[in-house]
Amino acid sequence: MELTLPKHVNPELIPMIRQGLLSPEKLAILSELHTIVERFAGSLYTDEETQKKILEKTGSIPDLITWGDYFQTEVASRYYLESEESLRRIVDTIRFDLISAHLIFSGKPDHYKDKIRADVLFSKGIDSALPNQNLESQHLEILLNYFENMEIGNKPLSLQDKAWYESFQIDEIAI
Repeated sequence: MELTLPKHVNPELIPMIRQGLLSPEKLAILSELHTIVERFAGSLYTDEETQKKILEKTGSIPDLITWGDYFQTEVASRYYLESEESLRRIVDTIRFDLISAHLIFSGKPDHYKDKIRADVLFSKGIDSALPNQNLESQHLEILLNYFENMEIGNKPLSLQDKAWYESFQIDEIAI
């Protein structure tokens, strides 16, 4: 029997769906995650040249082409045992982080980004002796990596995302 996937559900999730690990509600949340990430990503997860090389080598293109594909499969494989409510909080946290990365780093000069990286290196040196020190700078590095790797600054921030961000209740929603 052939399985028909909902829109924006990556084929990599088929084994989990067949095993009953992803309910229709979870698939809907993961589909929404894909859509959210695609609104921000200004580049592909697997660029066209790499896709071409993989096709030549293996005879097929990879399933993880877009950043939406990547985030969806990563979240599904890590958090499939979570409740729908918990999965929703995870997706909301990712959305919050992507918007934060856009707001923090768009239009910033390279020396600002270099300072973030230097602060992280310094805090990692301190953290080896004092755990949990300067987690803020490490989180900024994660946001910077999102911004640069996904080329988030290439797309404008939507009014919908701005409004959602302003209404986000960190204490109640974020994980």
